[in-house]
Amino acid sequence: MSLFMLPSSCAPPTANSGHIPLRAPVPPELLGRATLPGLLRLAVTQWVWISLCWVGMARVPALTPLFALLIAGRLHALGVVLHDAIHLPWHHKGPAFRLLELLAGLPVATTMEAMRYHHLRHHRDAGLPSDPYRRPPASPWRQLVVWLRVCPILPFWVLRGPFGLLAWLIPTLRTPYARLFLQDRSGEELTRDAEVLGCARAEPVQVLFHLAVLAAAPRWPSAIGLGYALPFLLASGLCAWRLLAEHTPRPVRGRTLRDVLTCTSDHGLGWMGRLLTAPLHVGCHVVHHLHPQVSLLHLPRLRDWYLLRYPDLYPPPRQP
Repeated sequence: MSLFMLPSSCAPPTANSGHIPLRAPVPPELLGRATLPGLLRLAVTQWVWISLCWVGMARVPALTPLFALLIAGRLHALGVVLHDAIHLPWHHKGPAFRLLELLAGLPVATTMEAMRYHHLRHHRDAGLPSDPYRRPPASPWRQLVVWLRVCPILPFWVLRGPFGLLAWLIPTLRTPYARLFLQDRSGEELTRDAEVLGCARAEPVQVLFHLAVLAAAPRWPSAIGLGYALPFLLASGLCAWRLLAEHTPRPVRGRTLRDVLTCTSDHGLGWMGRLLTAPLHVGCHVVHHLHPQVSLLHLPRLRDWYLLRYPDLYPPPRQP
């Protein structure tokens, strides 16, 4: 289930040998995949917590900022749920996938097609110039500037909906749509690209979702503004922080397992991560790249296994 390998000449390791074999002998019970019913349950669970926070806002208005931040963490978690679904084998969205997209994708301004486009390319080319999420080397102050630039990522995705709708109807807009909103770095002409067309064709549902939110805002301005819009903006900042925390600016030369250890980082492993910056164990990012089809719920134990077997090679987590 690992997609990244070192040359086959690597010898079988001992616990501290400093080498990782062609395919690490991970116990099968640590490699459980996500399931669609399980992801739907996770999405519903996040909505239960969001609903409880809404009740808290109504009953204790003085704590509204705290509840808004907690809702932002659960919106972030919904994006993580959809992220796990991207790694499931699917080609066409049936009713269950569409329900998951409604629960976990549209509230954070993405469709399954759009996330799959840039996220799977990131896994394929992690750390390379073609990686959509590649981080250039920079000073800490420069990284702050990068974070501020990435902070509006979710509002920017809202704009992707109408632009993608136009790109579906106007072929000449498909290449700029892919470059700007799908983070395509191929440099190719994409007017007739079937995957880009599929992403554009999926956008109307996102447009309708946010039009419904806008239509509800005049009638329930406080509920929509404090209960969704403010947490949405906060969640955007949390997502931006995570994207910078889980990838390093160190250069890589290929797609080997050692390259993955170079350009990825674990982060948010404490209570703050569980609530806000790395919900549902998404902060176990190194092993996620080593085994991208493994369910996020299995990642902590899988990380512990790698730490025990390869303590000198597994990179230390990024500190807050």
